[in-house]
Amino acid sequence: MGYKAVLTEERGKTPDEMKEEAKKKELGNLKIKVVISSILSLFIVLGSFPEWFGIFMPPYVLLFLTIPVQFWAGWGFYQATWSGLKNRAASMDTLIAIGTSAAFGYSVLGILGILGKFGMDTTMYFDTAAVIIALILLGRYMEAKAKAHTSDAIKKLLHLQAKTARVIRGGEEMDIPIEKVKVGNIIRVKPGEKIPVDGKITDGSSSIDESMVTGESMPVDKKAGDLVIGATINKTGTFLFLATKVGSDTMLAQIVTMVAQAQSSRAPIARLADIISSYFVPIVLMLAAATFVTWYDFGSFSQAFTNMIAVLIIACPCALGLATPTAIMVGTGRGAERGILIKDAEALEIAHKTNVAVFDKTGTLTRGEPKVTDAI
Repeated sequence: MGYKAVLTEERGKTPDEMKEEAKKKELGNLKIKVVISSILSLFIVLGSFPEWFGIFMPPYVLLFLTIPVQFWAGWGFYQATWSGLKNRAASMDTLIAIGTSAAFGYSVLGILGILGKFGMDTTMYFDTAAVIIALILLGRYMEAKAKAHTSDAIKKLLHLQAKTARVIRGGEEMDIPIEKVKVGNIIRVKPGEKIPVDGKITDGSSSIDESMVTGESMPVDKKAGDLVIGATINKTGTFLFLATKVGSDTMLAQIVTMVAQAQSSRAPIARLADIISSYFVPIVLMLAAATFVTWYDFGSFSQAFTNMIAVLIIACPCALGLATPTAIMVGTGRGAERGILIKDAEALEIAHKTNVAVFDKTGTLTRGEPKVTDAI
């Protein structure tokens, strides 16, 4: 099927770590494509207009400079187009692939002298194809960077969790990885330590800083029978507690899941954009064909071809498909960094209609702790 199986135990990495590593690798590859395609496009533009820049490049040199941009950097557009054709669907990538391929193919026919035999204009459009691909890749790289930045919010939440837990088994204490803690384990927590998982105090008492969850800076007194929350900080005493929720069941894990789901959720306007795009692409293809026919009747083949490509490229609704999901990811990510958990994309979209808001004062509207303002 084209997929490779990897044993996470052998590599010593969790699935989430491997997923993050794959995203970084993908972002790095995209960056390389952006840099190389931009540099090659610059040389192609300089060589395509010797009367402007005073640099002459033979047509075959321009061809060889364009090939990597068209078929290496822009290969993803062809893959997406082919995938869409197999599913009888057209996407924004379809417009890009057709437009740049037409410009590239026309230029190649001009170099080979085929166009000249029919008395057609032999103007080359290598610069058009290369620059379009480079600019669109740059836009997608910026989008990917924005998404990578928002995922940092989830990482910061995960880093709040303790790495190990001091479990009592058979009368002996032992430190074990947090992933191996099970429901029913008895865990000891000393002053200054993070509580590893959710549970109920069975012996001892202490004051616990729960500001991570509540925003309240004042520690909360806890005694036997009281519930404790994982990732909160034990301030004073030592106590034992019974683990009641571990792994994905803890409150911290549920908060992380909520942030991740909010980032991946789709707002009503995004679903509307998908519907519009599904009709938009075929309409643009028909308009491009009509543009070519119309201009060919009233002008030259070169004019008709140039205007057809212009319709294909300019009509590409990249902003329609990219702006909404990017805004949602950035908005939910920035909110999580500031302690604001947004339930989903729909809640974010209708937030501007809010006319009444209820806030907890301490830790939300006020800091809840003293701050030095002046030194006398």
